[in-house]
Amino acid sequence: MLPHLGGLETVVAAETRGLHDRGWEVSVVSSGSGTRTEDGVRTVRVWAWNGMEERYGVPFPLFSPRLLWVLFREVRRADVVHVHDVLYVSSWVAAFWCLVLRTPYVVHRHVGFVHHTSALVRLAQGAVLATFGRLVLSGARRVLAIDDHVARGLPKVVVLGNGVDTARFHPRPPVARDKPVALFVGRFVPKKGFDLVAAAAGDEYEIAFAGGSRPAGVDDPRLRFLGAVPADEMPGVYAGADVMIVASVGECPLTVLEAMASGLPVLLREDPALHSPWTTGPGVRFVDMAAGDLPEALRKLVADPDEMRRSGAEGAAFARAAYSWDVHVDRLDEIYRTVTPRSLPR
Repeated sequence: MLPHLGGLETVVAAETRGLHDRGWEVSVVSSGSGTRTEDGVRTVRVWAWNGMEERYGVPFPLFSPRLLWVLFREVRRADVVHVHDVLYVSSWVAAFWCLVLRTPYVVHRHVGFVHHTSALVRLAQGAVLATFGRLVLSGARRVLAIDDHVARGLPKVVVLGNGVDTARFHPRPPVARDKPVALFVGRFVPKKGFDLVAAAAGDEYEIAFAGGSRPAGVDDPRLRFLGAVPADEMPGVYAGADVMIVASVGECPLTVLEAMASGLPVLLREDPALHSPWTTGPGVRFVDMAAGDLPEALRKLVADPDEMRRSGAEGAAFARAAYSWDVHVDRLDEIYRTVTPRSLPR
């Protein structure tokens, strides 16, 4: 959950606010400490050690045993439980209590298999998906996948694409700059393609990174680091850029839609997971970044400012017309009602 930064966290925030607005009583169990209610959404946080992310860039919180009691209590009082992905201890415990207490649950798959550069991480991921992950999926009433790529091979699957807050993310008037700015948003880890983007520094443009401080050993002055930017400040970050770079593997991050809605043309890594419904729209170009084609693609794009702004405007119009959180949450509300054992008021 926010303020921990990430696309999944943004999705959860949009879904919970939208469900509350539609009359649902929403509680969230996440890592951290304390219980609070904000915008009508009650969040229960359980202490967890998150050293795996801090040391290796792998977000895998290890919860205190209190998680067992907290999830038992919350599952017992719920009409439906929404489990976000299958790789986490909290997901396994939630699914276990749902099966014991016969509470219906849905599983949201935000990413497919992530081809991490570490063989050990890939091995652990595969082992979890084949064991705990398979058990969690098998007991779910529905499995929600963000696109057809993630949906492939899943049981009881419904494709539920992401949305974007077009009131917050929208084109801004152009600003004069010394040189065009390309933007990277995400953690500086292999699955986000940080190294490929950092290696694409050029004299014709500047690359700005939102997601953390300058890593040790990255000294190129053509790279600018904005730090860990809070979610409510991200619209301004997009407004300060001219083009977006997404170099992820195994996932299509929410930042693609946010950049499109903000009027930025987007350069995407040629990866199967990035071929999603929203990346078929205008303003999006695929680049073989693994082959080193990103610098040339950037040079060509920034060399024609008029074309860059035109394609960005077309992408913004596409995102505004086809994707919104209202559409997403309306669909989620209907899915919940199909899996609950009793009729719920509307």
